[in-house]
Amino acid sequence: MTQEEDYLHQEHLCILEEVEKGFTIGIIGTGTGFESILDLTHNPDLEEFFPQLKLVALAQPYSRDRRLQKALNMGVKLYDSYSEMLNAHPEINLIIELTDKQHMIKMLRKSLPPNISMVDHNAAAFLCGMLVMAEVSTRCRLNLNQQQALFEAVTDQIQDDMLLLDTSGIIQDINMNVIKRLERPKPEILGRQCWQVFACSDDYAGPGFSNAECPFKKTLEHQKPAEAMQTWVDGQGRARYFRIYTYPVFNEAGQLTRVVEMRRDITVRTEMEKRLQQSEKLAAIGELSTYIAHEIRNPLFAIGGFANAVLRNPDLDSVSRDKVNIILQESKRLDKILKSIINFARPTQPEQQEIDVNDVLEDIMQLFNLTCEEQGVQVDMQKGHGLAHAKGDPELLKQCLINLVKNALESMPDGGTLTLRTFMEEEFIGVEVGDSGKGIPKDIRERIFNPFFTTKEASGAGLGLAMTKKIMDDMGGRIDLLSQEGKGTLTTIRLPLFPAIPDGIE
Repeated sequence: MTQEEDYLHQEHLCILEEVEKGFTIGIIGTGTGFESILDLTHNPDLEEFFPQLKLVALAQPYSRDRRLQKALNMGVKLYDSYSEMLNAHPEINLIIELTDKQHMIKMLRKSLPPNISMVDHNAAAFLCGMLVMAEVSTRCRLNLNQQQALFEAVTDQIQDDMLLLDTSGIIQDINMNVIKRLERPKPEILGRQCWQVFACSDDYAGPGFSNAECPFKKTLEHQKPAEAMQTWVDGQGRARYFRIYTYPVFNEAGQLTRVVEMRRDITVRTEMEKRLQQSEKLAAIGELSTYIAHEIRNPLFAIGGFANAVLRNPDLDSVSRDKVNIILQESKRLDKILKSIINFARPTQPEQQEIDVNDVLEDIMQLFNLTCEEQGVQVDMQKGHGLAHAKGDPELLKQCLINLVKNALESMPDGGTLTLRTFMEEEFIGVEVGDSGKGIPKDIRERIFNPFFTTKEASGAGLGLAMTKKIMDDMGGRIDLLSQEGKGTLTTIRLPLFPAIPDGIE
């Protein structure tokens, strides 16, 4: 820093120090701008625009000036001469001259000590202009605050997530719905990348779409609105579906400066669409099942009959006998698959009986205890006490639980923990079947209840979970599945409570 720069720096510091101290003011005369000066020195809303101004005294006032009472009410002392005022108030460091007399200005400039600054009546007009500007600024700020409050009130009532992003994807502002969904304070969300805030709970799952599909990237590239579908897995492993919309925001020069992103939760709508699609699939399967039974089972019956007849031939050599056995086994396997299809398509008419879910769970685990021991699977059974009875078909419930336990054990070939829990929740009796297996990959979670979808290439027709869901729907219950890769899967079925009906009422 040069000597001249150092001098200017020190001078600026001195000025700032004086401003921070503020000014103790004495006024001489009550000419033009007097009332504006009174307002300027006693308006707390102007403190951020001006240094602290304290009016303590007034000299040489016009005796019949009606504004004197206003000054007295403000605590200002009156004096006949400015010298008398200065003697009574040595703390005054700023004189404002409003006599409109040139000889007074000359006299003050000669007589005032160097520690007292002076503003004459000409410069006072500048202060009045500053007052007008400050008042206009206050009104503009008030209007701006009102508009901002109105905007926030409107956006906070919108049930979709709204985010204001800059061109780097950094969150500038959000509405209340985002805060509620993420359960995090607003300062913790602002300033972060949007894809960091809304990333999936899976560490490697990312935000749910690639950069090529990202609507924010599309809006930046094409400067047009864009949209995309996102599958988001929350912290509990529950899949949620969002429709993402992005809109460009341009400045007066036509440059894209911001992007508004709206995230609409369409999980309920998506699930309803899936149920409708599944119902349509089931209806199509039902129509085809009769044709399949007629056109395929009769030839299979003939193939099986002829294969058995050939096997009874004593002259059949061992090689041919093995081949005929293969034909017979495969025909039986096809017949089994065909029966599964027909059973799946056939309308379920569950009996509405009283079910003790704890007893059903005990019966089922007797079938799997040996398998659990052989696989090294630990069973953690937590049966709720004093549970109400559920309403449904006990045999169909057993079929559902057998499917779920079997799937859980198949996900833990090298051992793990099988968790079974019964509980009561509002109007439902629930049974949870959890495992510590590998979990369900994110890309197939949407299809796990689809008929004929299976991850078992060697065996299985893909009807286990689909049939379980169909049975639960027919019994008035429901099934929910939560899964996280590498952590396991938790499947919960819920059945309605069995009502207590008084005797004689059916």
